[in-house]
Amino acid sequence: MNAQAIALNKPFPKNLRPFDVRRDLLPVADLVELCFANSLDADGRLYIRQMRQAARSGPLLDLAAAGSGRVDLPLGGFVWVEASEVVGNLSLLPHYYRNQRIYLIANVAVRPEHRRRGIARALTQAALEEVQRRGQQDTWLQVDENNLGAVTLYREMGFTERMRRISWRTHPQPELSAKLDRRSQVRKRRAADWKPQRKWLEDNYPLQVRWQLPLNTGLLQPGLLAALQRGFSDRRIEQWSAEHNGKLLGVLTWQSSSLDSDRLWLAASTKNEEEAIASLMQHAHAYLRPERNLALNYPSGRAMKALQEAGFTAARTLIWMDYSWKNLKPPSLKNP
Repeated sequence: MNAQAIALNKPFPKNLRPFDVRRDLLPVADLVELCFANSLDADGRLYIRQMRQAARSGPLLDLAAAGSGRVDLPLGGFVWVEASEVVGNLSLLPHYYRNQRIYLIANVAVRPEHRRRGIARALTQAALEEVQRRGQQDTWLQVDENNLGAVTLYREMGFTERMRRISWRTHPQPELSAKLDRRSQVRKRRAADWKPQRKWLEDNYPLQVRWQLPLNTGLLQPGLLAALQRGFSDRRIEQWSAEHNGKLLGVLTWQSSSLDSDRLWLAASTKNEEEAIASLMQHAHAYLRPERNLALNYPSGRAMKALQEAGFTAARTLIWMDYSWKNLKPPSLKNP
């Protein structure tokens, strides 16, 4: 199907309606858990529990329904209802990055017995129509590369693949530290390392993905202002640099988290990243607490062998896709 031929101004099917946080949050939590049971990590399971707890809490639901940014719940989107049962869902999540509004389509789920009937397509089309009504802001989604049916659907609807990224998981393993081939020196990150570190971070975590990641480069830079910001932040940060014969190879940042896994941010060039990983991860395994899991988001196809040798497991590979409003120019919406 040609993306330009998709009509975004057709009336909604009778089974489709906007998400209502008060009556839909609990059934949507059950639906998301059912549909993504095989891919939910510890943070995903925590998110499901939080949705259920909020659904059973009247005051918290009232706060969420009022649109408070203090409540991290899906507040917008659409559901597909049959016989008074929610059988399909799509969450439409607004993000704000550098004074720009970005929409993320997430939690697209349809009960197995209702699939292949066009429900996911109708939900996605409704979301695009809603974004168009709000002014055609950047619209992104992430889809597991193994979900070939969903990948095909989104491509047919006009989404364009921009990148693939792997979510890596590990935990500190002191016994693995001595096995890594460490050929460079590891030391505390210095102020002089920031310029190349920032460049590598921009390459490895471009703005296209950074808005959706808990990466705040303002907290990582040297200087008094950043130190004060870290002091008021609820995140602890440690940074180490790897160098060989006086040449900087890479910088690893550890960032604490209230979720299941602490975050690692790797800044290194493609030329030196494997050697940097071996040295920096050896240091991290020896330094960090073994009871905390670690998460690393990294471009697909980069340093995979080095990361596996450093104890990481590829949890999943996500395709990042966006809807190119400027190029597609879909038809204008009719007035409601």
